[in-house]
Formats: sequence, C-alpha cells, structure tokens
Amino acid sequence: MKTLKDNWFIFDDEISLSKALAQEVLNIAKISILKNNRFSIVLTGGQSVLDLYKILSESKSDWDKWHIYIGDERFLPAEHKDRNDRVINNLWLDHSTIPRENIHFIQAELGLFEARLEYENVLKKIDKFDIVLLSMGEDGHVASLFPSHSYSENQAVIIESNSPKLPKQRLSMSYKRLNKSNYVFKLIVGKENFMSLLYKNKNIPILKVKGECEKLYIYRRVIC
Repeated sequence: MKTLKDNWFIFDDEISLSKALAQEVLNIAKISILKNNRFSIVLTGGQSVLDLYKILSESKSDWDKWHIYIGDERFLPAEHKDRNDRVINNLWLDHSTIPRENIHFIQAELGLFEARLEYENVLKKIDKFDIVLLSMGEDGHVASLFPSHSYSENQAVIIESNSPKLPKQRLSMSYKRLNKSNYVFKLIVGKENFMSLLYKNKNIPILKVKGECEKLYIYRRVIC
C-alpha cells in the first residue's frame, strides 16, 4: 500500500484494498458500538465492493448492533438479478446474524414515489451515519447521482429518471443525506484514466460527498 495524499491509499490489487477497508470498517464498528451501542453503515453497489462484503461476511463483530442502509437502488422488481440489495443479500446478509429489522433497504418494488417517501421516513430516524461507502463509476458518479444531472437539495432521497446506464429509473440518497456521515470511504477501482477525473477536480459527484472524514481507497489497473 502507498499513500498519494494523507487520505488517499493506493493498493496493488483489489483483495489487499478490500482487506484494509474491511479492517477499518470493523474497527470503527467496534468503537461505535462501545460508545453508542449501535453502528450504522451505508452500503454501495457495484462489482468493486463485493470482495469487501465477502470479507465482512466471514468476520467477527457484534452483528446485532449493526444497522445497514443502502445508497441507491435500481427501479426493478424485488429479487431481480440486477438489484443492489439482491447481490448484497446473497453474498452476505442472508447468511449473517444481523437482525432483519436492522437492514434498511430501499423498497423499489413499491413504486418510485412510494419507495422514495418510505425511505425518507426510514432515514428520519437516524441523524448521522457512522460510515458511508461509495464506489465510483467511470464517469465519476456515485450511488445513482450522475454528472451534469440536477437534483433537489432539500430531499433525502431523489428519483433519477434518466440514468446514462440501464435501468433508466433509480432511487438514491441525495448528496446532502450522504454527507451526514462521520466517515465517507470511496472505492476507486479502474484504469489510470479514472485518476484524471480527481486530479482535474471537475464538478463530479464523487467530489460532492465528504462527510466529517473522507478516505479514498484506490486500485489502479495499469493497462500495458
């Protein structure tokens, strides 16, 4: 592991990144549970985070004190193979001892507007997350917040109706809601050109979420 900036951690492979991030998540969870008797984390979708969830599924913690949220969901039927919650449940949560009532996912199957209102009511019950996980897309998007798209600054949950990636319709926590976090951990996995987005400091979604403390976990695939 190398550090590019004080809060940028560069890894030679994805599994090393996932192991380091898993340990940090578990450490913060332990501290939060000792202090507050609970731990809250917002999960992210995407392929780059799957190793992390697998490691967590095999780790030890006071799982009954964990509260799980999700940054975004695709507007698809329940149990659809492309739903973020289906992948996370199959890989981790269906086999964990985290109480089902502690797993707070977006119920997209209710309908776009109904699901947005339902999740906003869920989020009203928590002031600040301990950790928000974000996985950056090739265009710099996080959750279902895309470059050059306008979103309400007053809503905790927004509806994205014209995603550049299918499906077009999605639900996502807003920038404002994601920023209500003690720690924001950003996973950046990809080719070298991913880094140019950050260096140019463009007005991209990943730069709009920082929380109280921000850390970037980066694996750069070097293409020869």
